[in-house]
Amino acid sequence: MTAKAVITAMTATAMTALLVPVLAGCGHEVAGASGGAGASGSATAAGAIPWTEGAPIEVTGIRTASGGRALDITVTVPSGADGTKGCTRALKSRVETVENDVVYAMVTIETRSGDLGSGCTASRTATTRLPLDDALGSRSVMINNFPSDVFTPDGATPPALRKCDDRLGCDPAPVGCTPASYDQALAVTDVGAHTRLQERGCDGHWLVLDLSTRVGPVCGEPDAGCDATVERRYFYRAGTSRWQPLTSTADAGCAAARRAAPDFPARLCADLPALPAHGGD
Repeated sequence: MTAKAVITAMTATAMTALLVPVLAGCGHEVAGASGGAGASGSATAAGAIPWTEGAPIEVTGIRTASGGRALDITVTVPSGADGTKGCTRALKSRVETVENDVVYAMVTIETRSGDLGSGCTASRTATTRLPLDDALGSRSVMINNFPSDVFTPDGATPPALRKCDDRLGCDPAPVGCTPASYDQALAVTDVGAHTRLQERGCDGHWLVLDLSTRVGPVCGEPDAGCDATVERRYFYRAGTSRWQPLTSTADAGCAAARRAAPDFPARLCADLPALPAHGGD
């Protein structure tokens, strides 16, 4: 079973109950009110504010360490306006379970940010190291049972893991001449929303797509106000887990592709016509 399927099918018995998230508003702070030394007139008040266990504001990245037998998990936590650390303590991480190629991990903090009088309304980054019983390998990592915080080594640049997202998900389609693979090539290409694709040549190692992006002053869903199109032809080389964009052009033939990759096969692009730069409906 893939990590994506596991996440979709996960039941409440797979993990402990969700942590109560740190209250919204932790991303800004009142100067000098973090409870640390030098916060004039606030140390006594801050000392009376209870510590509450919760989740970090955000998980911003995960990297493998110790030969893959540990994870360095970077998170955003509450702080004082001057970056002081008196708003957060006891940053901890632990493995809850490992099932179906997914490591389920919990990351917790204790914070005073739930009380507006604490002044803990800014944020800073912090990192916790999570030891693993075995090397991570190809397994994915889910943090705090949140489907939005799933990281995978698939398609990542080691030692970093890649956050599963709408572009590639957790399980990218294999590189090939398939509609699913073309969709993921589109997803990693720097084009706007409302873009449609047409495959113009593919041999499993090289790919040509014509991308048509609808544009306009108030272009929205579904294409409202998209009264024109911009067309570009994109050339790709197959990578280990995704298509890699090489270059784009509106010109006919293979000149742009050959400049980017001299071994790009002429049979995929020599007969392709030029594209219009703009088009109306």
